[in-house]
Amino acid sequence: MTQKLSSELFCLSLISLVILSPVSVLADVSVGVKEGDWIEYNVSYTGSPPNNYPKRVRIEVTSIQGTSITADLTVERLDGTSDTNSGTFNLETGVPNLLLVPVNLDIGDEFYHEDFGNIAIGGTEEHTYADANRLVNYATINQIVFRWDKTTGILLQSDQSADDFTQKFIVDKTNMWQSQIFGLEPTLFYVLIVAIAIAAIVPVLYLRRR
Repeated sequence: MTQKLSSELFCLSLISLVILSPVSVLADVSVGVKEGDWIEYNVSYTGSPPNNYPKRVRIEVTSIQGTSITADLTVERLDGTSDTNSGTFNLETGVPNLLLVPVNLDIGDEFYHEDFGNIAIGGTEEHTYADANRLVNYATINQIVFRWDKTTGILLQSDQSADDFTQKFIVDKTNMWQSQIFGLEPTLFYVLIVAIAIAAIVPVLYLRRR
């Protein structure tokens, strides 16, 4: 009887461990870019990087099919050479150099990349990129800090250090969102300016008529 009871308790303990153990669940893979979207980056260095490293990069999305993305990648290098190549990548297995990740991830959410395994979002912050305030997801992978736009999944910035140089890869221009003026969309900003002008002019006209 004692042996039977011990066996039952052991089974219950195993079940409890399975139920209570944290389970890592990968986030849904959703694509946030669309055909015709483009983004350009400036790449700056301190120290002595190799001459074939990039100084400017442009990505333009040419087609989307499910989680499969085709894009043209143009690279201008420090040595003055440049080239454009087209490639097709699946977001479910990972885009090279983490240039694009799934959208609408929150802190602790994980996504898979075939080169790095499961990657967890470290947090979300608000920063200004390409003249607009954006919600930014970030993660540190192999001592490189990556920052992605939360609503498009596109890489905004990465910072890394090598033995004899550091690299800063940061967005310069894009058509994926509008530049803002004092934190406002241009259309709303100009509407406010017109409204303020009207509010200032009307009392003056009223007083003149009197």
